[in-house]
Formats: sequence, structure tokens, C-alpha cells
Amino acid sequence: MSLALALCSSVLLASCGGGGGGGSSSSSSSSSNTVSTAMVDSYGIAQPSSFDGGLASAAGINGTAADGAVLANAAVTVIDNAGRSVSTRTDSQGIYRARIDGFVPPLLGVVTKPDGSRWWAPSLSTPVARGFVLLNLTGLTDKLASDVASAAGKTGSAQLTPALLAANSAALATAKTALNSQLSTQLSAAGLSASNFDPVSTLLTNSNTGHDQLLNGLAISNSATTATVIGTRYSLGGSVNGLGSATGLSLLNGSETLSIAGGASSFSFVRKIAPGSAYNISVASQPSGLTCAVNNGSGVMGNAALTDVAVVCNTSTFSLGGSVSGLSSAGLVLANGSQTLAVPANASSFSFASPLPLGASYWVTVQSQPSGATCSVQNGGGSIASAVSSVKVLCLVNTYPLGGSVTGLSSNGLVLGITAQSVSVPAGAASWTFPAGVAVGVNYSVSVRAQPVGANCSVSNGSGTMGAAAVNSVQVSCQTGGFSLGGNISGLSSAGLVLSAAGQTLSVPANSSSFSFSDLVSAGSSYNVQVSSQPTGLTCSVSNGSGSMTAAVNSVGVTCSSSASTLGGSITGLTGTGLVLASNGQTLSLSPPLNNFTFPSALANGTPYNVTVQTQPTLQYCTVGNGSGTVGGKAITSVAISCGQNTFTLSGTAVGLTGALTLTSTTGTDTVAVSAAAPGFSFPTPVATGTAYRVYTPFPALLPYGCNAASGAMPPGGVSVRMACFDQYPHTLSTTGLASGESMNFTLTYSYPTGQSPDLTDTVTRTVTSRGGTLNYYLPVGATYSYTVSSQPATGSCALANNTGQGSQTTGGSRVQFVCQ
Repeated sequence: MSLALALCSSVLLASCGGGGGGGSSSSSSSSSNTVSTAMVDSYGIAQPSSFDGGLASAAGINGTAADGAVLANAAVTVIDNAGRSVSTRTDSQGIYRARIDGFVPPLLGVVTKPDGSRWWAPSLSTPVARGFVLLNLTGLTDKLASDVASAAGKTGSAQLTPALLAANSAALATAKTALNSQLSTQLSAAGLSASNFDPVSTLLTNSNTGHDQLLNGLAISNSATTATVIGTRYSLGGSVNGLGSATGLSLLNGSETLSIAGGASSFSFVRKIAPGSAYNISVASQPSGLTCAVNNGSGVMGNAALTDVAVVCNTSTFSLGGSVSGLSSAGLVLANGSQTLAVPANASSFSFASPLPLGASYWVTVQSQPSGATCSVQNGGGSIASAVSSVKVLCLVNTYPLGGSVTGLSSNGLVLGITAQSVSVPAGAASWTFPAGVAVGVNYSVSVRAQPVGANCSVSNGSGTMGAAAVNSVQVSCQTGGFSLGGNISGLSSAGLVLSAAGQTLSVPANSSSFSFSDLVSAGSSYNVQVSSQPTGLTCSVSNGSGSMTAAVNSVGVTCSSSASTLGGSITGLTGTGLVLASNGQTLSLSPPLNNFTFPSALANGTPYNVTVQTQPTLQYCTVGNGSGTVGGKAITSVAISCGQNTFTLSGTAVGLTGALTLTSTTGTDTVAVSAAAPGFSFPTPVATGTAYRVYTPFPALLPYGCNAASGAMPPGGVSVRMACFDQYPHTLSTTGLASGESMNFTLTYSYPTGQSPDLTDTVTRTVTSRGGTLNYYLPVGATYSYTVSSQPATGSCALANNTGQGSQTTGGSRVQFVCQ
């Protein structure tokens, strides 16, 4: 039954009386079940009439929910042994109140903490009319619930039920005795008695005294299926320098604000911190006439009190900045403590807006990487003695491996190629990789540039766009020996036809409809079938007669006719030299000035033709119109060669872009801006046909987003590239406990998923100097990281905390912690 229904039933019974009926009887019954005196809770606070409705039978429950600090606005539920429950929420002081009329003991209470975990509390108390049961909800009450569950053969406080508590009520007293024995020292320090302290029913208020003081010093952990464990919280504080008698300074850590009195030389926050919990101290308000800065103010609490946070106050301030190199895209954000600075694309220097006081420490880090680039900081830390301009920010672009497998390669000579790269593959090899990587988003097409001796190799799965992983799926298959070469013949009504190709000649009898050279042609070699001798009274012409032997060829066409016609046409716009046309095994070199052309040998009527540009003229690009057809009964003069410019536009789209970028190209000095709202781009300077290009944004690893580069060779008519954009996720490094002025060196190794490296290689190793604080990086999902200490500080030692020194990146990010003592 819900609380609302229970109250409704209570009201109905009161209004109905004890029987018999009649107005006076009903009035007497109602009067005997209501009171006018307010209920007073365990904290001495009178409750409004809306809480109890004036019912004489109203019973209440209250308590404080806390986890080192009070749990405000937290969900609380109380359950009884009859299966009833009531739910409410805590107020700003962590206190809750609810009605439990008719609840049957034992009772269990539970509060849900902000992280979703829960504290449980057991009670054997019986609800009292017009009174309150006190049931606190803390880590200590959860410890009691866990111990009673253990006595009942269960594991974890969440396994306890009112029925189990009823059956094991003696275990609750035993658990309280054991708890007070375990915490006897802490109880004494908090002014509490180890003989009668009960975390369930001892009043708890947000005062940092007594019960609250005890909880503030304890770090308690649990889970749904493990026993509750009590540890220790540690104080967080440090030194104050230069404050003098000035007043008004306050510090902030999380939700706790600490006022610092004039003349103070040290500070310590009231609320202690559990090991492994993050802290971040900042100046909440500045003192009159001074500027204070916090040094070494963020990190993760270790297993000892932290006293090395330094607050430095001064009237003198200085600028902090430095140089930037290689930054060709937007998105770079630098940080120094709580200060951040967005650095625009192509910037060569930077300076933070807020100056720093004399003696303040600084540690410049990259908070967000620019699109398509990774930037790192050199000379990024120190103490302010004068204006700083020596910090260096270096930005780089990345590439990714491209390779694959090879089968059947028994001889040397195989050369594979893509734009601007080639790789020689030796005999017996099973795999290969191009020597330089290919940028993400670049289009590639692997081809055989040279065949091995006595064999022919072909490429499959060789074209694509470089994605977020190295490509090792290109397949090269090689075959030794040779292939047959032949084709079809039409119109051969007389003898005398002799064909030649690949060092062979072949006499073809009259009335033949097909032919095949007697010897196989070596794999990988080229062929060009020609008519060596014409048959009597006929002219024969060859079509589709040249190529490279990658398989058996039976598509060569030979057409014979008693008449033949010339093949030619017009030329317009030709100003450059070196133009060569080709068709039907013939080539024709042309130079300006020229208006028309004719191939030297006439073609037999019925022969297919296809005029192509074999070699383009200097500084021009020519196209062929009306270049293919079949020879009829008259000369062909309709082929049109048109020549013009040989430069075209390089354009494209950044697909999936979530921020702003500046793109550049290896073909010139142009840059173009793109954004999520305007992802399309076009470089203003045209690019010559055949020129290798690469569009990129340098090194995307230090931004939460970036775009792949795109590369290729400029085709006729221009090109529109597709740049795929991607996400990366936070990877945070913190160093705590370093003495003021000290530093330590660590070595990091990032191993990226094959082909997803935001650096120059898949595995990156760097040595970094830390002076404390936090560094922010970004890694793609699946990247692995590993850290080691390469040199210790002059005093003390540093170590990786909680096995955080290695791991694999996920969408939830990752964190590495160095703790120094």
C-alpha cells in the first residue's frame, strides 16, 4: 500500500467512527483522532500541519543523508517488513522527512547518490504516533547493513531485506559493536563515545563536528555485490604567500568555498578528500589590492594529506606567451590552469589575456587540438619572474600506412605505385607497404608500375579513400608464363594477309574468321598487332590491337575490304608542341600551326576506329570529339581535336565536420576555410593536369575532431575531393604532490589502431617534463597508451597511481595519474 493510500484509509476510518452511526458519534470519533499540536522532528523543528494532517496516529521518519558532505536533493526510500514503502527527497542540508503510519519494523532506508550508487541503513525501531524515527543514511549505516547481510549469508548491503534483518536482528548489535571498535580512535577525536555511538540514530548535522566530523575523515566504498569497506579521507591544503593583512581571499574546491583570513600563511579545506578523487582549487574571490594565483591546485588525491598547493599573491603581474609554428587550421585552444586561449589558424605567436603575478607557476598545455593537426608544447612550465615569451607550440600533420599481400611472386622486378610513391617488392615476398604513409581521407589507387621478370601481376581491392585505420587489404596476384593473343577477322576473301605482334608473324588463310598467334606472349609484356602484308586485292585494318598481357587476349579485330578510307579531322586552339594522336595501331605527331590532320594509312571499310590523345602538347590539354565510329565508304573528316588550358579547379567537401578548419594544399600557398555550416571549398589557384596534390589540415590528434587529408593527381576538368571527418576522445594526464619548483620527466608511448594514427607513425614515443597540474590530449577509440617515469624530481619520488599507466582509449575517454611524495 502506498503512503497516499494509507493516509486516505486513515482519514476514511476517522470520519466513519466506531459504528452505530449518528451525527454526535461521528463528531466524537473525529475529535478523538485529531490533534492540534505540531509534530516535532529529531532536529527540534516543528512540522507544518500539511505534514501530518493533525492525525493522532501520524508517525514520522527523518534523518540525514551524507557522503563526507551532505547529499542534497537526493532520492530516499524507506521500506518496511510488510512490503510497504515511501519515497521522498532530501533538502539542501541533506535532511529528509516522511510519514510511516502503520509501517511494520524492521525498516530499511536507502539513498541514491549523484553517481548512482547507494547507501543503505537498517533500523529495528518501531514507528511512534506523533513522533519520529531517526534513520541516517551514510557510508557507516551502509557498513552495518553490509555486515548484517554477511551474517545472513549474503554479500553487499543491497542484498539486505527487512525479512533478513528481522531474522538476523542480533547481528545488527554485533555489527555496531565491531564498527565502534574499529573506529575507536576516530570516534574519540570527534568527541563521540565508542560505547554508545550508533550511526543510524546519532543526530547528524552539517557542522563538521561530532558525527559530521567523523564522516568527513572516512572514505567508504561499496557496490551492489561486494562488502562495504571503510578507508580514510585526507585533508587538502597548502601554503599562502604574499597575502599580508589583505582580506577578501576565498578559495573554491568543488562546491566548498574556504575564506582565507588576512595574515594567513597556510590553509586547509574543511571537507577532506577520498583517495582517487579529483580536486581542482581555484580562486573564488581576490583579496583587496592583490592578485592571487593557485599553483599545483588540481589533481587526484593520493593516500596521504596533501599540503603542497601554493597560493601566491602579488601586486606585480606579467604576460605569458610564446611562438606557434605549423598551425594551418583553426581549433587550437591553449590552457594555463583555468585560463584558456583560442589560437587562430596561421598564427605565429600567442599571449594569454590575463597576466600572472610574480612567483606564480605556469604550465601551458593544449586543451583542444586544431582540426587535422596535433600540436605539442615545449618550454611550457616554470615560475613567473618576468614576462614570458619562450613557450613554443609546434604543430604537425600525420600520415597512415598503405599496403597489402602478394601471392605467386617468384621473380624480382615488381614495382607498385600510387601518386608520388612506389615500392619495389622482392621475389618471395608475402606482403608489402609503401614507404611513406597516406593521409586520412586521401584517395589512392594502387597500380603495377613494372612487372616482375617472366610474370604478370594484377591488383585487386587497390582503390579507395584512406580512413581511420591503416589499409593492409590490397591484394596483388602474380602469374608466371604467358597468354594467347588473337582475335576475329571479317571480309578476308583472298590469301596473303600477314599479321605481326610481339616478335611473331602469322599468315592468315583466305576466308578465316579468327586468328591466334602460335606462341604465347609473356605475362606483363605489351603487344601491338599490325598488318605486315595485305591480302591480294584487299585492305585490312586492325582495331583494339594494342595493350598489356594480363590474361589471354581474343578481342583484337581485323577488318578487310576491297576499299579503304582515310581517317582525319580538324584541330583548333593548338599552340603547344608535342601532341601525338593514336588510332588503330597508328600514331600521328602534330605541331602548330595546324588546322586539320589525316592518319597516314587508310582503314578498310567496316573497321572500328577510336582516336585518342596519346601525348598532350606542352602547357595545353586537348580533347577528342567525334573520335570513334566505323569506317564507311568515304573519308572520315569529322574527328575534332580541341586544345585549351591545362589547369583546373581543386575543390571538395569536408564530410561530417563539427567545427571550423583552415585547409591548405601542397600545390601552392592557398588556404580555404571550412566549417560545419559551410563544409564545401574551392582553392582559388588552378592546378595543372597530372600534378600531384594533397589537401590537409596538419595533425588532428590534439582536437576532439579533425578531417582526413585527400590526395591524388589532377585529372582533366578538375576534381572534387571528399574529406571524411572524425571524432577523438579526451585523454587526461595529471601530476600531483610535486614540491614547489620541482619537476619530473615521463615517457609516453601512444600506439594507434593501424592507419588511425594522428601522428607521423602508428606508434609515438615522447619524453615530457611535468611540473604538476593537468595535461589534456585526445586519442581515437582503440588507441593504446603506456607511461613510465623517466627521471624523478630532485626530492621525493613519483609513481603511477591505481594502475593507470597503460590502457586502451574508449568513447568515455581515459585518465593517467602520477602521484608524487
